[in-house]
Amino acid sequence: MPETGRSFTGMVELVCMLRELTRRRRFLAKTSDDEVRGERPLPLVCLVRDRGPNDFLIAVNERLEASDHRSSVPHAYVDAESVNESVTDRWTDVQDRSLPLIPLLDELRTKLAGDRFGPGRPFRFDYYRLADWLTGQHLSPTPGRHEQQLADLLRQWTGRAHQSDPAALTTATAATPSPLNFVGSTLYLLVEAGRRMGLRWLGRRSPGLGREARWFMRRQPFMVPRHSTSFRGFAERLTERGRETENPEQIKKLLVHAFLEDLRRAYRRRRWSLLPKRSGWRRTAYTIVLLDNLAESNGGWELLRLISEVRNETGELDPLLVVAACDERPAALEAGDSGMLRDPQDALDALKAWLDNLPSKRQRLAENARYLWIALPPARVERNGRHEVWERAGGFRPPTPPFLSRRGIGETLLALVMVLVLLPVTRSVVDSWAADCVYFRDGVHDGVSVRTAQMGPDDRQCVGYSDDAVQIFGSNKRLVRAQQAIFAQNETAKKLHGQQPGRPYLSIVHFVGLTHREAAPDTDHAAAEELEGLLLRQRAQNVKSKTLPLLRVIVANGGDGMRKAPEVVRDMLRPLFDDDPSVVAVVGLDRTVEETEQAITEIGLAGVPTIGTTLTGSGLGERSPLYFQMVPDNTEQAQLVAEYARHLETRRVTLYHPARTDSYLRTLVEAATAELDDAAVPVTEATWRESAGEVDSLCADGVDRSDEIVYYIGREDDFGDFLRSATSGCTSQGKLPLFVAADAVSRFVAQRENREHSSLANRSMSYVGMGSLVTLAGPSCAEEGRPAPLLGVGTPLDEFCAGYKKLRTELSKTLPDEESPQTPWPAERTGTTYDVAGLLVRTTSALHQQLDTASEEEVAPHRAAIAQGLREVTFQGATGEIDFRASRIGNERNLAILRISDIHDMDAAPTCSYMKGDLFDSQQRRDPETGCPG
Repeated sequence: MPETGRSFTGMVELVCMLRELTRRRRFLAKTSDDEVRGERPLPLVCLVRDRGPNDFLIAVNERLEASDHRSSVPHAYVDAESVNESVTDRWTDVQDRSLPLIPLLDELRTKLAGDRFGPGRPFRFDYYRLADWLTGQHLSPTPGRHEQQLADLLRQWTGRAHQSDPAALTTATAATPSPLNFVGSTLYLLVEAGRRMGLRWLGRRSPGLGREARWFMRRQPFMVPRHSTSFRGFAERLTERGRETENPEQIKKLLVHAFLEDLRRAYRRRRWSLLPKRSGWRRTAYTIVLLDNLAESNGGWELLRLISEVRNETGELDPLLVVAACDERPAALEAGDSGMLRDPQDALDALKAWLDNLPSKRQRLAENARYLWIALPPARVERNGRHEVWERAGGFRPPTPPFLSRRGIGETLLALVMVLVLLPVTRSVVDSWAADCVYFRDGVHDGVSVRTAQMGPDDRQCVGYSDDAVQIFGSNKRLVRAQQAIFAQNETAKKLHGQQPGRPYLSIVHFVGLTHREAAPDTDHAAAEELEGLLLRQRAQNVKSKTLPLLRVIVANGGDGMRKAPEVVRDMLRPLFDDDPSVVAVVGLDRTVEETEQAITEIGLAGVPTIGTTLTGSGLGERSPLYFQMVPDNTEQAQLVAEYARHLETRRVTLYHPARTDSYLRTLVEAATAELDDAAVPVTEATWRESAGEVDSLCADGVDRSDEIVYYIGREDDFGDFLRSATSGCTSQGKLPLFVAADAVSRFVAQRENREHSSLANRSMSYVGMGSLVTLAGPSCAEEGRPAPLLGVGTPLDEFCAGYKKLRTELSKTLPDEESPQTPWPAERTGTTYDVAGLLVRTTSALHQQLDTASEEEVAPHRAAIAQGLREVTFQGATGEIDFRASRIGNERNLAILRISDIHDMDAAPTCSYMKGDLFDSQQRRDPETGCPG
């Protein structure tokens, strides 16, 4: 055939019409004369050759083949005269498989299934391949055997559904299930097991074919699916033996409908009627098939008739544009207006007329409603190279897919969105890990609520509360071990409470500052001492008993210096109070600073009692009517120092304190000045601005100050620098004044790292002890489990020391030497928290006995009753008697000045220099001059 030739008249209009028909409209597009939005109905374009050959379809196909692969229109060219031979060759190697019922349709499926049509995925034709494959299967004529054979056939299909060519599928007798389809095989075994157990409805299921079964049985009308009770029954009707009693036309329509449905699914722009399906949005051109040489003898006209009838009967739109060429048309299609041949130059008008007449004709199910007839004059059409006709028509390049549907765009945008969404979360997680803060959202863990807090440059700390080992505050091994042991006791308490719901069960929140910046002098041992006191009380309570209350301890952290205490109360503890009625009190609250005072107020507003274990600031009771204080306030401490100074007949007392003070320091300075004036003891003040290392040496002028007292009113983290500066250059201890430190320095005493500096060797000091009876129990308490003899026998210290000895033994075995308790005597903080917990346990127990709440049901103690109970009971603790009947501030409790002869020597036990206040009872022996026990 020559490569050049003249085009026929109207070729440009005909190509323009085909191009228009292949262009898929936008999702919401609507023409002015068509109220249907989105997809458009497509005609069966029939080109009738007149008086000679015309290779127009071949030229169109080559033009389509020459298109850019990335933007080509899905298409297929088939010569109907050679279809039977092609199909026969393809199915020759398949045993026991008859040829397809519609060879021309099978040929189209084969050509359209290739991966060569641009951005859209290859057409799968799942429905069509399954239906066509079933029509070629043989079932045994033996009664009862065909059901199992059909099950094996369907199992074979699901195991090989990933293959694109059904010609590669063999019959069930020669095949085995694919090991790749593990889920399908498993479902099959379950179904078979159910069938054998008598679950017939389950035995009728077809594992792995749920989507196909739903479409064949519920969403298509051919072969009357309701005549079958299951998909297996419907599938059996499609096999060769089953088809003998079926209507052949219905089977063929089913095959055509399945073919068109596969195309519809590929073009569908929505998934589950809501979510976008990007592969469908990328298909901007309809599929065009070019059928040449149609005739009655080769099945061409039969296929067009089946497509027309399926479209009429289902009313569904499909994306298949059929362009057929023939020498003559069937006589049945020539009658009426629809059979009128239109000239090619009138192709666009003919299409418009067809669209106008389609609604009424398809409503009548007219046989020729779907056909658009156009005459094809004889001509040789140029097929290679450029030609003015193709240029004028514009070719078949499909519209550009929407930007968001292109490959990689959605993934990129999704990745960006995820980055934007997850970036804060990721940053929060990283910050949490850096601060040793578990990353939990609210509600994930009932007993944990934490978050990171920015305390300063490069200083993020974990604040909040925890009752579980999943969140541990701080990194010091002793501190960590104390929390782990407390949380283990929490689990024991919960377990015992579950076994005995009527047994009293209370929770207390221990709220202090457990974390600090890395550069800060450590106070971890002091914090651990308080937790160990709570642990001792837990071990005494959480045992098998019918009456002893069970104790749970929640550890809360307000950050370095309690700077985040108000936020922790408002954002985390108050929701805990609302959700957990077993929480009866908050204890601890170290450091009398503004943040701690705000926290006391916030807790009081929540209706929860608060017991300060080491707070001494004056006026704290005014912050909340539910506030109680275990130790005397600053006024009592100032009186103690004044009385001690008068007892020693001190010539002068110098108050050393920072220029910038907080509530604790300010009130203590004011009280000390007032009390010393009342005692007629001369008093002076010395301050520093930035660091205690700024103070002048007391030996610089050579004055003998041995009859003076230096009263250090500052925080523990400055005390080491203060001592080194104040004694710098001193060659005689005898000329130095007596150094007395305020109660905050007890943290300094508890920490080996603070005291082991060589400059402090042979330096003595005194400090105010708030729980001095426990300290004076001495090394025998830790080593032998009994207090020093001077404190007497039969006091609450006996029980405390027995438990403390066991704890110290455990700590020495589980912790390295540098992390073990630093002092050989028990710490006063341990005794104080031990007594606080004991007081709350005693109060709760008394309420249960008084109100007769014993029952099998859980009864949570009311916080108001607990607060009132604290005002009514007296409690003999390891640190002395606790009595809040007269006042919520423990100003009647004992307070002592303790002396350490050598700060550098950790074995140098503190001794009592002066004491005031009540001991265990009024009969206990005391030194008449100093008030110390003995």
